[in-house]
Amino acid sequence: MRPLTSELPPPQLECFSDEQLRFATLAWPMRAAEELRSALIFRALAHSARQLLPPPWPARLRDAVRDELRHAQLCARVGAALGAPQPEYDAQPVRARLAALAEPWRRTAALLLVEVAIGETLSMLLFRAGKQRASEPLTRAALAAILTDEARHQRLGWTALATLWPLLLPGQRAMLQREAAAGLAACERQQAVPALRWLEQRRAFDPAYAALGVLHPEVRIEVFYDAVERLVIPRLTRLGLDGARAWSERYRR
Repeated sequence: MRPLTSELPPPQLECFSDEQLRFATLAWPMRAAEELRSALIFRALAHSARQLLPPPWPARLRDAVRDELRHAQLCARVGAALGAPQPEYDAQPVRARLAALAEPWRRTAALLLVEVAIGETLSMLLFRAGKQRASEPLTRAALAAILTDEARHQRLGWTALATLWPLLLPGQRAMLQREAAAGLAACERQQAVPALRWLEQRRAFDPAYAALGVLHPEVRIEVFYDAVERLVIPRLTRLGLDGARAWSERYRR
């Protein structure tokens, strides 16, 4: 077992069975991989934003890269301490996303909107729900540490977008409206659809999983759709987009 940072407590796993641990701790390698993908997104965004946004925005985005790298390392170390396998990192989804956003303005606007503003808002609330229900000390402390940064990152996304919005031409704003719809669909497929399928299959959910930081599918679904309706759609509308239309047209091509 690798030592963790002094700020985190040691794991307390005596009350969990091997089967419970095998299932629940698999979330940590997946979290590590997702946090590394976020770091790559922020790195690309910090570079493209230099051409569009004044200081201090590029520096703040570079700071977020370091946050996400720290999260990836933390998740890998927590997973190892809990007995999970090492993460498998796949940067191909990020490369494909960036390849579709070659122009600096398009890359900056789209990544700020989908991956940072929308994505980090949803991530923040899912991490918060997981932390609230986790009772294993190491799990709870690690989720809390990540949650603090996720809250700051989503604020960064919305405020940077508000700075960029007046600089965009009408056609660029129309592109961002389409990007909002596509981004909401992608978030739903990634974060809500697997939970919906779990419920459709009537699979059992061991309460010990929640104690180890894994959200019950019903909770995940509730948190996701509540976040979209209560936070994301209104914030899109305040920005100048049509949040309700983006949500209703998320699967329209």
